[in-house]
Amino acid sequence: MQKRRFQGDSILTNAEMGPAEVRQFCSLEPGAQALLRSAMKQLSLSARAFHRVLKLARTIADLSGSEAISPSHLAEALQYRPRTQVG
Repeated sequence: MQKRRFQGDSILTNAEMGPAEVRQFCSLEPGAQALLRSAMKQLSLSARAFHRVLKLARTIADLSGSEAISPSHLAEALQYRPRTQVG
């Protein structure tokens, strides 16, 4: 799916997407939009972390053959975030 998505572009993988490509290729189902808003507030995601989660969720959606990112794709991507340790 990535090969087809980025055909004729210098980008080869979802990880290489910039903010413009993330906006273009990471369409979210309505439930995923609500989950992302909630995660942004609860986890205090930076813009960089926000884009990293979306790119990973796009890859997970690709692996399941989905055009849009579902709440389950986004939840899985959020689970892969590194945990910060306090103390």
